[in-house]
Amino acid sequence: MIIDFNDDSTPLEFNADICIVGSGAASLAMLTKFYDTKHKVIVIEAGEENVTDKNQEIYNVIAPYHPFDGAHNGRFRVFGGSTTRWGGQSLPLDKIDFRKREWLPDSGWPIPYDDVSKYYSEVDAFLRLDPAGYDNDIFALLKEQALPEASELQFRFSKWSPAPNLREHYRKIISTSSNINLLINANLRHVKLTEDHQDVQELVVKNFNNKQGRITAKKYVLACGGIENARILLASNSQLPNGVGNSRDLVGRFLQDHPRAEVATLTVSKKQQAYFNYFYLGKTRILPRFFFSDDFQAKNKILNTTAFVEFYTKEDDVFTIAKEIYRKQVRGTLSLQELKQALRLVKNIPQLLQIAKHYYIDRKVYTPNARARLNVMTEAPPLRENTVSLSSEVDALGMPKAIVKWKIDESVRQTFVATTHTICNYLTSAGFGKIEIDDWLTSEDWVTHVRDSKHHIGTTRMASSPENGVVDENCKVFDLGNLYIAGSSVFPTSGQSNPTATLIALAFRLANRLKEEV
Repeated sequence: MIIDFNDDSTPLEFNADICIVGSGAASLAMLTKFYDTKHKVIVIEAGEENVTDKNQEIYNVIAPYHPFDGAHNGRFRVFGGSTTRWGGQSLPLDKIDFRKREWLPDSGWPIPYDDVSKYYSEVDAFLRLDPAGYDNDIFALLKEQALPEASELQFRFSKWSPAPNLREHYRKIISTSSNINLLINANLRHVKLTEDHQDVQELVVKNFNNKQGRITAKKYVLACGGIENARILLASNSQLPNGVGNSRDLVGRFLQDHPRAEVATLTVSKKQQAYFNYFYLGKTRILPRFFFSDDFQAKNKILNTTAFVEFYTKEDDVFTIAKEIYRKQVRGTLSLQELKQALRLVKNIPQLLQIAKHYYIDRKVYTPNARARLNVMTEAPPLRENTVSLSSEVDALGMPKAIVKWKIDESVRQTFVATTHTICNYLTSAGFGKIEIDDWLTSEDWVTHVRDSKHHIGTTRMASSPENGVVDENCKVFDLGNLYIAGSSVFPTSGQSNPTATLIALAFRLANRLKEEV
């Protein structure tokens, strides 16, 4: 059932077996384990059905160092969270991401790769992806001749969900469920502990009209994202001055994202598009990617990295216009003016037919008149000094605003340089033409060309002991008996991949455990 806390008839107190805060990807994944079970679950969502300026302003942060655009435009305070706006790209982490790497301080997970990887096929089903294994031969899938082997490089792929707005798939199940309640417009304002500070006693929620309520449960799960999870714990400081779960000053530390940049231009050719542009398996869109071997990473002491080619067109190009019209038509937001613009595309019938032929017959994306740019996305080193902390400024709910301190160190540049030159040399030798590497890689202001990827990782990191992390190997906060954290904030390291697949896998793992405990 979906309940609106803004409704005057909505009660001020709720009780459940399990309380989950947040309704994004991790939460929706966990709920699949509780539908039609004996467990009474309540999900608290600060937002409502639609994104509003008032709700989004709560996510405004102070970023004194490197810009952190994803703190606002990568987070959405709404039912469904960021899944209402994301692309739904899925890519597992590598085995090396879980290992202690001597060249990367504070690396290593307290759980083995297999503890997570066994859920990846379930993640594919949850995202409605084609079940093709990520270790499949990509050249066979592309129906292209295999490229020459290179010991330092691997050629694999990621998958994009055909239905990334997850709430639309699960809304009916939630709204008709007899054991799951979703409470919208309920902002978590405070985590209240028992007198002995050993457990969470209740959660205090409020709306913009200062209506206040309380939620009690046997188990609590924070699933609000890498910035908000930390902010909530730190701001719940009326009983413990350093905040909840922060006895060792680790909450909010080790903030990570994936530094990303365009690094080189490729000479445009159909051969490049045949190998590097998107293609389809059923309804699943596939993106070919470059990866780097474990030996290459160790030899060069670099961060784990992935790279791909993006094909850009001008705003007034036929492909750009057709793509945008198609997207709006699918979403049902195509206006009359845009429909008239679509009719004007008739004069470009030859190009449109060429695009359609590649899509419907070859099951590939062909982007005419495109500029091909090599994109590199690397993991960020887990640095203790990169933090989410609290400002003296407060938001409209009286909550301290988050200060996001994210700096990119020299290891990121070294990784960009090593991987870019390796890929470009390989492409040239493989017959893909001339590659022009951007000058900024060796300039003094190189850091200004690097942006975040809207992936907020590591602020409540998992560890084998409370001296090194906030949560244990089961995602339970070390200091407390009944508080758990879901999402990428528990990742010790960020790895080469966007966090989607792994955070959902960990959510399934946590839900299975809670079903046994409650």
